[in-house]
Amino acid sequence: MNALLVIALIAVLCLCALLWWRLGAALQRADYVQSKLEDAKRALAVGRARLDTLKDQAQALADVLFDPLLVFNVSTAPFTLTLLNTAAAQLFKIEPSAAQGRTVMQVTRHHEIDALVKALAEGCEQPESQIMIEDGTFRMRGVRLGEADERFVVIALQDITELLRLARARRDMVANFSHDLRTPLSNIKLLIESLQMNLGRNPERDRKLLDKLASEADSLHHMTQELIDLSMIESGRAIMRLVPTRAQDVIESAFKVMEAQFDQKRLRATYDVPADLWVLADADQIRRVLTNLLHNAIKFTPPEGQITCTACVVGESAQIEVVDTGIGIPPHERTRIFERFYQVDSARTGGGGSANRSGTGLGLAIAKHIVEAHGGKIWAEGGLPPTGARLCFTLPLAEAPSALQPAAESTTAS
Repeated sequence: MNALLVIALIAVLCLCALLWWRLGAALQRADYVQSKLEDAKRALAVGRARLDTLKDQAQALADVLFDPLLVFNVSTAPFTLTLLNTAAAQLFKIEPSAAQGRTVMQVTRHHEIDALVKALAEGCEQPESQIMIEDGTFRMRGVRLGEADERFVVIALQDITELLRLARARRDMVANFSHDLRTPLSNIKLLIESLQMNLGRNPERDRKLLDKLASEADSLHHMTQELIDLSMIESGRAIMRLVPTRAQDVIESAFKVMEAQFDQKRLRATYDVPADLWVLADADQIRRVLTNLLHNAIKFTPPEGQITCTACVVGESAQIEVVDTGIGIPPHERTRIFERFYQVDSARTGGGGSANRSGTGLGLAIAKHIVEAHGGKIWAEGGLPPTGARLCFTLPLAEAPSALQPAAESTTAS
């Protein structure tokens, strides 16, 4: 009996030892697994950190671009946004944080972009295309990246609104300049032929033909000179000598230059300028601005009409206005008339309105660049009700020289 107890006890002890050993081995394996899990967690954290870093770098690189850029995850439907840069967020008026995970239509609200993303996701090659977004025109192209379970479509947009405007302006320039050159050249040719056929037969008639020939040559010279002057001003090579200048003196001299044209169309032209208003300006250049604006008003104001020039202080600038009684400028053209070579609808130019000084469409463009070179701005408004145009520009104020103490007065020309 005692032997059986001893054997049973030994068996129990052996079983306990075996269980203890297995428990220790299990604990070791658990520790090993725990260690591996910790290593995996650390590796996952490092991977996530690297992924976040790469994502931040990709976002930073995308934000550097001036053009809108969008990246969509097309691995599974629906296709959702992964990345968009600042330019795209501004274009589509959406917060980058709020855009994450949204569909193509929710972000862009344009079927053309949605169709392009779907076509690229299916592996179809799509040619470059154009898309209108609000008032702008954009060139659109895309590419698919990745394979298998990770596929992305990148959409890039390029704003070509200004390029199209410049191309249109260039076409207009060629058309307008060709048309405007054709008239004086044809007249010069006819005058020369008439002189060749009848030279010496009628001295009085020859003198008149020569005067007309000189006038046409002056027109050609004026066109080419305006092109040269605009090029000089735009390139910054035109020198602006900004000195304290009395506004009344500049305006008075501009009105004197235009007196003959006022009289020819029987226009009542007046100016009302405080004599103590001084501006920081190049007198010759500002006189040119005023003669351009006055020529513009004369050209499109009907006979017996009125042209008025006023000046006053607005904030820290002097504001000068030229107002006519023509038919005015349509609201949609009030910003465009200051573009190079731009002219209003030819159907409107016969009886009123306002447009650039000459057929080349450079007068107001030159005025705009001169005013901006002085640190001012120029714009167009509606004129005297119910018709008319009002062209305004600003110049920086200046202090009057201490030796002069002018008194305010109002003057009338013609």
